[in-house]
Amino acid sequence: MNSTKNIKKESPLISILFNIFIPVLILKNGNDWIFTTLVYFKFTLQEVNIIHLSSVTFLIALTFPITYFINDFFKRKNFNLISILGFINVLLTGGIGVFGAKFGLSKNWFIFKEGFLPLFIGLLLLIMKKYRQDSFNKILLNEALFDNYKIKNSIKEEKQEEFEKLLGRASAHFILGLFISSIIQFILASIIVVSNPGEPLFNDQVATMTWVSYFAVLVPTMLVVGKGYWELIVGIEKITDIKKEEFLKT
Repeated sequence: MNSTKNIKKESPLISILFNIFIPVLILKNGNDWIFTTLVYFKFTLQEVNIIHLSSVTFLIALTFPITYFINDFFKRKNFNLISILGFINVLLTGGIGVFGAKFGLSKNWFIFKEGFLPLFIGLLLLIMKKYRQDSFNKILLNEALFDNYKIKNSIKEEKQEEFEKLLGRASAHFILGLFISSIIQFILASIIVVSNPGEPLFNDQVATMTWVSYFAVLVPTMLVVGKGYWELIVGIEKITDIKKEEFLKT
């Protein structure tokens, strides 16, 4: 029996709320909300000035994607290399936002991070594809999506080479999608984020970058990756003579 059948599905709405909507809302309005709250509780302006509002706001916004990641892991008991690197990306963003002013980091650190991470993932997968093909295939044929046991046992020996070529084409789309994401995110970050960490507009610009990049990166990346996955699914149907409804879990 395949244990992955018991994995709970991720809710797209909850994911968007915790990773996009709520953090963006806090980053754009948090400084004003915290200032108003402190004034309401009779803090003096001198005491308020001691508190670095931008860093506190960033820290509060950061708790939502971190909480989501930890909760999602314990609920579904399933995470992979991509999700781990995504979590590291959140931590790096938070580190730059919370401690950037203290250590004198410029906006270039954030811009570099935005472009570098998907590039790094793409290069890592490229190396993995060359030297650790089995590990790469586990990422490509995610257990949460594919019934790999059924697929493996439905491929005849003479069709194995054709299946390997099919995986190669799908993996090329997957990696290309990450490289496209890297270029778009670097360009967007360079245009949108023009303030340094700790400056009044930095949080607002990171918030704008968060929701703009979600759509600007998602559409072209999903077109490329989606094309690769669609060809993979159609190819598996041809090679195995089983319908996609039989080997797809969602």
